[in-house]
Amino acid sequence: MDLYILDEPTSGLDPVARDELCEILKEYVADERNSVLFSTHITGDLERIADCITYIMDGRIVFSGYKDDLMTRYLRIAGDAAALNLQQKKLITGFREHATGFEGMILAADCSEFGDTFLTENMSLDEIVVYMNRKAGVS
Repeated sequence: MDLYILDEPTSGLDPVARDELCEILKEYVADERNSVLFSTHITGDLERIADCITYIMDGRIVFSGYKDDLMTRYLRIAGDAAALNLQQKKLITGFREHATGFEGMILAADCSEFGDTFLTENMSLDEIVVYMNRKAGVS
């Protein structure tokens, strides 16, 4: 088995070079005897090529597992803030109210607590990280 360990491998690359490097890494790990471990702040690259993710915030592991499990664990929720009850509001991470309503992130498992009154949709990895950081008060 071969393992490459890379630190911010796509940082500083233009979009075309980033795409090419990601394709090279995807081809490399297509052989199950090969693995790549890399740290990055460019979550779009992880979303494209990672199988597993370990998300570390403030020195502690927030999530470690399959990327698809993380991506299906959360949903964005939006709607009229006046329609929320206190219990529902407590279930929303990164709650932000604005002139046209509110937005935030919920656990997909909590979706039934909101009924059909609110819009819910899947989120990108980047959005999940942003909402997790809002919850932690990191800016």
